[in-house]
Amino acid sequence: MPPEPRAITFRNAEGRQLFGTLHAPAVRRPDLPAIVLFSPGAKMRVGPGRLYIPLTEVLTDLGYVVLRFDVFGLGDSEGELEESLLVDVYSNIQVGRYVADGIAALTWLKREEGISRYIVGGLCGGALTGLLVAERELGIEAILSFGMPVTLDSDSAIPSKYLTRHDLAQLRRGYLAKLFNPEAWLRLLTFRSDLGTIFRSVVAGVTDRLRRSGGTGGAARTATLPPEQLANVNPLFPTAYFSFLGRGGRALMVFSEKDRMLGDWREKFVDLYPEQMRRFAPQITEHVVAGANHVLSERAWQQEMHEVARRWLGALPRP
Repeated sequence: MPPEPRAITFRNAEGRQLFGTLHAPAVRRPDLPAIVLFSPGAKMRVGPGRLYIPLTEVLTDLGYVVLRFDVFGLGDSEGELEESLLVDVYSNIQVGRYVADGIAALTWLKREEGISRYIVGGLCGGALTGLLVAERELGIEAILSFGMPVTLDSDSAIPSKYLTRHDLAQLRRGYLAKLFNPEAWLRLLTFRSDLGTIFRSVVAGVTDRLRRSGGTGGAARTATLPPEQLANVNPLFPTAYFSFLGRGGRALMVFSEKDRMLGDWREKFVDLYPEQMRRFAPQITEHVVAGANHVLSERAWQQEMHEVARRWLGALPRP
């Protein structure tokens, strides 16, 4: 039986006390790094719907030490968030608000547990925090990412302005499913529906069909989106990502099919950096959980994510 989880505390660079939970496996393996799961967005260390709890059990069963902790201003940790809008909280996370807390967590693991090798990650903003920490901390060997954002939320005050082809296709299927729904037609006829988004989704569908049939002259798909589509791209992401991969890091990029993060990742990052993505392809594993939402709320979606993570971890190089 694994030992009971242990409550821990440590201080960040500003002296705020942070609270966490340390999980140890039944038998500790010195050849494995520790795994640090960062709080996603404004959620505390258990994750939305306690997502991190069964994930932690999977990881400790594999022999990993796992640390979950609350960053400042969230959960049990000290500090207060100054923003009045949640979107501004997200944006500050996306530009590195909790990097110092992440470094403090790694420092505690090294000082108290003698661990100097790490895998970092989590869901959404937690994954991005892990990446921004990994850009600075050489002891981080891999990133375990679920729905990592490549855009800034504060630039999305009008969300439909930044919808990708993936997003539009998802919306289009939803609109088609409502063709015989009287309430949906009432919303449309009384101008309570987003007519601009509906129009864009239909136009995108026609354009994609023409492209596939050669109606656009057989032109290759361009990797350059219109300027308004790129306006909310996080400028910190490419540098951090390629810097980490450039020193040999590995990344598991898990996305949910019904999450806008998937379209953003492919169209606002992968398509824009084809040469770098080809160069680092052996170090990147991408997996899409079919039908899943952003927080992987269904048990079957989580089990698929666990199995993908298990296989990926098993294939990582060992010292």
